[in-house]
Amino acid sequence: MDHLSRINNHITTINVTLNTEKHGTHELIVEASVHIPGHDLFAMVQTEKQLKPALDMLVSKLEKQLIKHKAKPKNAGRQHHINAKDVESPIERQLQAEFDELVEREVI
Repeated sequence: MDHLSRINNHITTINVTLNTEKHGTHELIVEASVHIPGHDLFAMVQTEKQLKPALDMLVSKLEKQLIKHKAKPKNAGRQHHINAKDVESPIERQLQAEFDELVEREVI
């Protein structure tokens, strides 16, 4: 789990849970949740009694999630550009002109 802190040094908590199921086959279930400010990441792996491969797969899943989260820009979504021009349709210009005329005549 120390490897995860090299990818993202803002990790506050990591919780790992180990469970076994004895329904026919003895499966090992490893779950982990990682908390970073603003996000909770979760991963789960099921294997047959092998702890080391299960932990390796779990860390690999969490690494992918951390890398994906780190790659996202902070202000994802639509952004206003400083040099953007306000584009009006001809109908909008006409309606605005009519409104301005009514304001000048003090009708509104």
